[in-house]
Amino acid sequence: MPKLIDLENRKAEIAKATWKIMLEKGVAGASVRNIAEEAGLSLGSLRHCFHSQEELMAYVKGLASERIMQKVDRIFSGDQPPKEKILLVLLALLPSTGELEHETRVRIVFKTGVFEEKGKDDVYLAVKNALSNLRLLNLMKKDLDTTIETERLYALINGLGLESLRQPNTQAKAKEIISYHLSSLCKEEEI
Repeated sequence: MPKLIDLENRKAEIAKATWKIMLEKGVAGASVRNIAEEAGLSLGSLRHCFHSQEELMAYVKGLASERIMQKVDRIFSGDQPPKEKILLVLLALLPSTGELEHETRVRIVFKTGVFEEKGKDDVYLAVKNALSNLRLLNLMKKDLDTTIETERLYALINGLGLESLRQPNTQAKAKEIISYHLSSLCKEEEI
């Protein structure tokens, strides 16, 4: 009797193996052969799940993005004060040693690698939503242009993300920078 496999579970395991290869060797090192070896699969088994490297990379990027957005959604549905909630969302978008370490690092690798597609990614949308929430909650300074501030914060997140790949133990500094930037966008709190 043929062995039944859970295709979605197998795809997730292949994605994790791909993340590991990408973080060790970059996008260029993420060959189908290297990924199959890391996942402990034959090339045929890997190709049964993904018919092309492009399909595999789209899945890998999509899974990382999906997990990041699930974390963002969980934070937004939490009970923290709005400004703290937005700070937590922005920090969740950066590579760290926390829950989404591999996902956020892989996002940065894709951002700088050959598989990056044109246009804005989900992190851009999360930053845009965070700042839109600040505006809707009347916490953002009135004279600021939300579109420009979205681009500026998106660039800051990407820059800090790249820096964290170069120097992994920079989470405290990144938190300080994002917190400072967020404070510069918000109205002065009443004492």
